[in-house]
Amino acid sequence: MARTKHFASRARDRNPTNATASSSAAAAAGPSATPTRRGGSQGGEAQQTATPPATTTAGRKKGGTKRTKQAMPKSSNKKKTSRYKPGTVALREIRQFQKTTKLLIPAASFIREVRSITHILAPPEITRWTAEALVALQEAAEDFLVGLFSDAMLCAIHARRVTLMRKDFELARRLGGKGRPL
Repeated sequence: MARTKHFASRARDRNPTNATASSSAAAAAGPSATPTRRGGSQGGEAQQTATPPATTTAGRKKGGTKRTKQAMPKSSNKKKTSRYKPGTVALREIRQFQKTTKLLIPAASFIREVRSITHILAPPEITRWTAEALVALQEAAEDFLVGLFSDAMLCAIHARRVTLMRKDFELARRLGGKGRPL
């Protein structure tokens, strides 16, 4: 088997004049105190092994060699999952949410937030909300947020961007007169 996968041996074999000269000099000097690689190598190499690797009857190395991920064959039984182009799923979700009339914010977390704000801002005797009032408040809040997002998106597009930033929301609130002034 040709040594094509081992980069160290290929680099060593590229310059045959130095390799033969150093191996003949090492052979003439006799056994040295520094361990050498099997097959003869330069005496000053940093990658020296003390003992040669164990071999099987076929002459190949046992274990010891690790394959990289590129050399490992891919299993053919796994089917590659199909992916949509970037933005396709987002556009599909936008169309889906525009068709539906259900509320987007989960009711339980919205009610929890309303109660915590009520506890902070309202007088202590006001602690209860009717279900219709909470639903009306949630619809108004979601309508306000959807309008704010659409105005902010127009501001981002006007600035030749597709990414919403904080400055887009601030500009949309200033221009639309929505929320408290900055």
